[in-house]
Amino acid sequence: MKLTAHSAAESADSVRNVAIADLLDTCFDSVHGGRTYYKQVPHERLLVWSGRDLIGHVGMDYRMVRVGEAILPILGIIDLCVAPPARRQGIGAALLQRAEERAKAQSFALAMADDQRLYHGTGYSLLPAASVTFLAIDELRSHSVIRRDLSDIFMVKQLGGDAWPDGQIDLLGYLF
Repeated sequence: MKLTAHSAAESADSVRNVAIADLLDTCFDSVHGGRTYYKQVPHERLLVWSGRDLIGHVGMDYRMVRVGEAILPILGIIDLCVAPPARRQGIGAALLQRAEERAKAQSFALAMADDQRLYHGTGYSLLPAASVTFLAIDELRSHSVIRRDLSDIFMVKQLGGDAWPDGQIDLLGYLF
């Protein structure tokens, strides 16, 4: 297996992009619609290849968020997935670990997950109070600012610095 890193600024590689779109559609019930992204292109991606087959993906979004009065640098974990035949081999955990290592300037990693087993197993925890404000994007159009309780899916891992502060969360952008 080979893990590679790609920034959003790289020139388009059509073979790689087709492989990414296919993996995302397989793992997320085609909600990506054949795109290599859902809401926005991640700033960076890590990919795991087995020969010519893409078997693992994680997108990384670097941004500032507001929690109460605190402004925090975070790593947003986007579209972490592993091809069904390659699951339960540690690929997802390795992708998370490598993404966190690359996010040296970020204080926290944030993820949203319906299936939280991998995240719990790698040090993430649910935020019990996760009132989140974000820019709503639907069908590739911004349409409103939404505040929603995401305490059932919003997960955080401390990467450095102080503990996660109390307060309402403003993502200062889209929901990744």
